Amino acid sequence: MLESCFKSTLRDFTLDVGELNVEDGKTLALIGTNGSGKSTVLKVLSGIIKPQTGRIVLNGKVLLDLEKGVFVAPEERNIGYMFQNYALFPHMTIAENIAYGLEARKMPREEIDKRVLELCERMGIDKVMHERVTRLSGGQRQRTALARAIAPRPGLLLLDEPLAALDVRTQEQMRRELAAAIRSEGIPCIIVTHSIIDALAVSDTIAVIDKGSIVACGTPEEIIHNPSHGFISSFAENLNLFRGEVVVDDRGMVFVNVAGVKIHAVTALSGTVSVGIRPEEIIISRGEFNSSALNMFTGKITAMDTSEMYTYVSVDIGITLAAAITKQSIERLNLKIGDEVTITFKATAVQVFV
Repeated sequence: MLESCFKSTLRDFTLDVGELNVEDGKTLALIGTNGSGKSTVLKVLSGIIKPQTGRIVLNGKVLLDLEKGVFVAPEERNIGYMFQNYALFPHMTIAENIAYGLEARKMPREEIDKRVLELCERMGIDKVMHERVTRLSGGQRQRTALARAIAPRPGLLLLDEPLAALDVRTQEQMRRELAAAIRSEGIPCIIVTHSIIDALAVSDTIAVIDKGSIVACGTPEEIIHNPSHGFISSFAENLNLFRGEVVVDDRGMVFVNVAGVKIHAVTALSGTVSVGIRPEEIIISRGEFNSSALNMFTGKITAMDTSEMYTYVSVDIGITLAAAITKQSIERLNLKIGDEVTITFKATAVQVFV
């Protein structure tokens, strides 16, 4: 279990984190905008950055207690860290990358080989485990990086935007694999993301960070349905999040039926699912929009909510979808409440998760 709180000032930025605790086998998603301090939290926990004050305890071992002069070096913290760019060794194979941390701990060769094979089989990369990482797909590289991070059985797993570089179909699969790997290893995990969809799909707890401070922390349901901070409300109110049923028609086209509205999606899931569509992915037009996108609906504008960057335009198409439109586009299209408009978005913009 991780127990922590710390404060650090870096140039003109102050990071002030109150209690941030994660139980074994559980995942905390740390979400926020760019520059909010998400990745800095991981660097403090891992020991890359030394804060001015604070305390970090992992499985009963004090890693940081500056009042008592305790600061455990990064290499001695037993923390797995998966960087956003994966940081794999390009001259090594998958197996060699995964074995690297085990060899550094001077584990017996037989145990190393057994652990590497176990993880490769679990991640579905055993058939390419002797390939160099430069020849791998994005999903294979992500699985390799995750396997390398958990191979030494760390006391804490830190993941920095692990799904950001993947396509939609691979993201869906990796969400499931991430959750399964964390549960099976029994590791407390913190995942940094700017995607509320990823946070909802993989976490037990969500902590929202804004301008260097944790402004809210709770279950996914509490964060979305009972927002207690203006920053949270701004994305929760305009988040297109629904429950629906996956349907495949006689042509093999995949939809998610949400309250009678059939939304084209790219998914291998079946049954009842959650659907998320980022407002920025939705295009609003007067009349039919010239696009290859499969999702095109006509509806009426029911609300317009202006923020610093966008105006969130709510359109009733049988369900209400919010689109993020620039102020210039609002003026160019002369949009107002009650207008009939067309909304368009790609099937790959529809995030599907359990």
